[in-house]
Amino acid sequence: MKIKTNIVLFSGLFLCGIIGGLIAAGFLLERWVLLPLGIIGIVLGILGARVMASRISGRVEKLTTVAKSIATGKFARVVEPRNDELSQLGAELNWIAEKFGELEHLKSAFISSISHQFKSPLTAIEGYIDFFIEGIDTGIGKAKQIKALNIMKHNASRLGRLINDVLDLAKIEARQLEVKRQPLKLDDILEERAGEFQPLAREKEIEIEVKEEEKMGQVLGDREKVKKVIDNLLSNALKFNHRKGKVVIEAKESSGQAGESSGFVEVSISDTGCGISKTEISTVFDKFRRLAPEDETTMEELKGPGLGLAIAKGIVEAQGGKIWVESELGKGSKFIFTLPKA
Repeated sequence: MKIKTNIVLFSGLFLCGIIGGLIAAGFLLERWVLLPLGIIGIVLGILGARVMASRISGRVEKLTTVAKSIATGKFARVVEPRNDELSQLGAELNWIAEKFGELEHLKSAFISSISHQFKSPLTAIEGYIDFFIEGIDTGIGKAKQIKALNIMKHNASRLGRLINDVLDLAKIEARQLEVKRQPLKLDDILEERAGEFQPLAREKEIEIEVKEEEKMGQVLGDREKVKKVIDNLLSNALKFNHRKGKVVIEAKESSGQAGESSGFVEVSISDTGCGISKTEISTVFDKFRRLAPEDETTMEELKGPGLGLAIAKGIVEAQGGKIWVESELGKGSKFIFTLPKA
């Protein structure tokens, strides 16, 4: 009620000051006519100030309540739209509440996803440990032992990648990502990563093509981190592609103004898949964002926690490059990033 009291006092004093001036003028001109009107004006001014203060303080108190709700994690309260300054503030509070609510939803989805991502390989590893323990007495054939160990190794690698992703994102957020920049032969890296993803591509009958400009020269970057960016983009290109689709990996020198060299090499990975809507393009590099895969039967391990593109963006920018996407719903996507020339 302190807000309301202050507004009443201020408004009352302001109006009384104006009306007091009229009373003084009344004494000078026609006291017997203006003095009664002045007294009536004072009474009406105080009453009007109280009504006006009540309306304003009520709106201010409502804004305060909404702000407190946002601060405590309750994002459902909404301020009614009106056409004044307080309503503009209310609209901004509504926008903040909406964004915080969306972030809260993304965080919950991320926690659920990352928990599942960690649990699946751990369950597999534990199962095969039990398999070996039970086989001590019964005996296990060599072929079965090798198969079980390979599965355990594969799942341990999955866990390692997940942990590294979480650590990389934390370093990117804190601006502490270490980048060892050195001259790299980009064509070798592209051929290597394309070959690594060939088995997965064959499962969906997807063709992977690598295009490179001759005598492109070397780029300046961190080899392992450049590979991680390419792996993230290639993984998405396969995940969101149609069966029997195509993925094209292309590297070329980036052109500046008037066709001059910009000092950067441009790498693009395009697919013939489902594409991205205009509303999703603006947030596709945000952390925790997960797009629905084109093929719902996609291997569960490829349905990541929504960190890949956020990490790719952080890595590219840490090496002095840029990353963006060109896409249209139903017509595939093309992710492009740049690296400085060596």
